Amino acid sequence: MPLRSLTPDLYGKQTDLPIFNKFKPKKHSSRTLIKRIFYILLVCLISFTIYSRFTYNVQPTIPIETSSEKEETQEQVFKVTESGVEEIINNTENLYKLDNIEFYDLNNYQGNKDGNGDIVLFLMPLRNAEHVLPMAFYNLMNLTYDHSLIDIAFLVSDCSEGDTTLETVFQYSVALQNGTLYDLLRKEEEKERTVEGSNDLYKQYMPKSYMDAVEAAYKDKPHDKNYKSPFRSVTIYKKDFGQVIGQGFSDRHAVKVQGVRRKLMGRARNWLTSSALKPYHSWVYWRDADLELINGDVLQKLMSFDYDVIVPNVWRPLPKFLGDEQPYDLNSWVESQPALDLAKTLDEDDVIVEGYAEYPTWRAHLAYIRDPNGNENEIVDLDGIGGVSILAKAKTFRQGSHFAAFTFENHAETEAYGKMSKKMGYSVGGLPHYVIWHIYEPSEEDLNKISKMERKKRRKNRKKE
Repeated sequence: MPLRSLTPDLYGKQTDLPIFNKFKPKKHSSRTLIKRIFYILLVCLISFTIYSRFTYNVQPTIPIETSSEKEETQEQVFKVTESGVEEIINNTENLYKLDNIEFYDLNNYQGNKDGNGDIVLFLMPLRNAEHVLPMAFYNLMNLTYDHSLIDIAFLVSDCSEGDTTLETVFQYSVALQNGTLYDLLRKEEEKERTVEGSNDLYKQYMPKSYMDAVEAAYKDKPHDKNYKSPFRSVTIYKKDFGQVIGQGFSDRHAVKVQGVRRKLMGRARNWLTSSALKPYHSWVYWRDADLELINGDVLQKLMSFDYDVIVPNVWRPLPKFLGDEQPYDLNSWVESQPALDLAKTLDEDDVIVEGYAEYPTWRAHLAYIRDPNGNENEIVDLDGIGGVSILAKAKTFRQGSHFAAFTFENHAETEAYGKMSKKMGYSVGGLPHYVIWHIYEPSEEDLNKISKMERKKRRKNRKKE
């Protein structure tokens, strides 16, 4: 038989194959089709009703698998409702786990007046700080607030080439948590004593009473008996912000660089806050690394006033030929009408800097309110604050107050944070008679003066000989 007889004719004719005729579709009436469609719809309706009955009343739950002595798996299940988190028991197979779900009631982290188990976030920004890190870490060990309730976070930024701040912070942090830091610092101190040509010549011209206090504070082990206790955690962050202003005293305090410098510092502080702040922190404490004399119970002291933002008074010692001592931080102040009037004459982006003749604000500075014999528990309400030592309730940052990296009411960084916090309704205060001491950093002018005095002293000694 030719092949063409087994396939449809290519020219349009269909080959008549008997086998195909047996499977010709039967013809159905329209009534039969309607019945079939009706039955299909009825089955779908019954199935949907059964499914709805068993699924619509199920409550969403988040189960946690727990150990059980029963053969079947017993689960602890939490159901989130409007009134909170309910705990129920459900004997079903474990489908979900709560290992990666965290729940925080932020009402519980408002900051208690006496601490009362509050977790504190201790923040310290660092730049070219290797020379003051031994002092800074010694003072960390000396904190009397429970170390297991303190998270420490460092931010190392914009250090000069060859500076070892980052490496030193890491080394000291490991020793701090291992309980070996004190021994390490003592070994390093002994090595420094053998080096000739010390740069500490200025100490011979400092007030004896102050130098005696420094020696008493550092010559022995930290006063806190638990100085070897590890902290809750230590975290080190590295981030540069393009800070090109030098770290010398004259560089940092020149009026022309203050606006730019303060805004960059505000940016760095905000990075550290946002990186380190966790939901369980009730307090945030900022401290500069170059504080020389500070009480170990400073956290408890500042907490006891129950202010949302609070600062101590900050002074620094001076050589005797400069008057023995001087206010260091003039950024803590009470607003004045002359300052408000001055702001109206400035451009929107100008930053008022305290303590400079270019900005006569006539504000009341916390530093100058000080009475050496005054009551340490006296507190005054402030508008601007300095950044050397700040204790703040964490809620101020959570609700949006921050260290402005832009001009906010003609201020930036910590002063802007004080004004912003107060504008948001938070209490901002300072302790005029509770003083902490910043190290003395000789200016170039001071060093020249000391050099002249040394040369004069040597000439006298040669004449006597």
